[in-house]
Amino acid sequence: MTRGALDPAAVAAFLVARHGDAARGAAVEVRPLPGGLCSEVALVTARLRGGPGERRIALVAKLVHGVAAREAAVYRRLSRSVARRFSPELLGAERLGRGRWLLYLERIEPAHAWPWSDSGHTAQVLERLARLHAETAPDASLPAWDYEAENLAVAQGTLSLAEHLPRGEVPALARSLPALRRVVAALPAMRRELLEFQPLGRAVIHGDVHPGNVMVRRRDGVAEPVLLDWARARIGSPLEDVSSWLQALGYWEPEARRRHDTLLAGYLSARGLAPALTRPLRDVYWFAAASNALAGALGYHLAMACRASDPGATPGARAAAARNAADWLRVIRRADACWG
Repeated sequence: MTRGALDPAAVAAFLVARHGDAARGAAVEVRPLPGGLCSEVALVTARLRGGPGERRIALVAKLVHGVAAREAAVYRRLSRSVARRFSPELLGAERLGRGRWLLYLERIEPAHAWPWSDSGHTAQVLERLARLHAETAPDASLPAWDYEAENLAVAQGTLSLAEHLPRGEVPALARSLPALRRVVAALPAMRRELLEFQPLGRAVIHGDVHPGNVMVRRRDGVAEPVLLDWARARIGSPLEDVSSWLQALGYWEPEARRRHDTLLAGYLSARGLAPALTRPLRDVYWFAAASNALAGALGYHLAMACRASDPGATPGARAAAARNAADWLRVIRRADACWG
């Protein structure tokens, strides 16, 4: 967390409000954690006095701004739905000004540093998503967001970047550029078909499911996945969550990529549907994956891959970005083939 972004006095006041006199004068430590583009995150630990000895507590403080500021309202509005069982508890929220909130969240203690080499944990995430999609009312009052307009604008920006990028930076771009142009042009129609696809239809979705936003914790002796970072929660197609999870995880875990169809069928079964991967289902699945790619992931990796002149950009980082971009371009080509 950047210096001065998190006011220690505000944290201390929150701890006193939550824990009373035991928190007065407590030794508080704030340690930065990796955050997103529109958020800054820190682990807060404190030793509370009182009783026979000291008690150590830990929570997460998250300063959100821009589009991520929606997360405060999302937590509150979904707190009475099944989503509360799949997310950290919102302990408190303080508005710091226009479009800026300081959130205090339950700290999730991970049971595994990297649980995704076990395909059972991967399938568990899909089962959780199935429950979220099935049991959270699609008319839930979420914060307003014209996602369709934003998705299209970002997609057009990604296409502009791709057309001006030196071809040598991302070798896969040369053969993918025609498909990228067609998919961006067809994106509104693709998304209409995706959102109208039955029997899945529309639902409350998390909107950003990838390994960095999922932890496995152990509670009451049972391992369970927890979804983090709800800033992009919205009404959308369940397949946006499913494809986001399978495509992102498949980049890191070859087994997840090999078991892709089995995992997708498992999601359908968890929704109480026939686990048949029909042609129409496969088509809209790839439309969802392309939407995710064009929502920012592809543009981000293309931009990172061309930062050859930046002193802080290492060759390894640029090569990794080029590989990520190539992976998302593969998704674009699949969506283009399905649309064609």
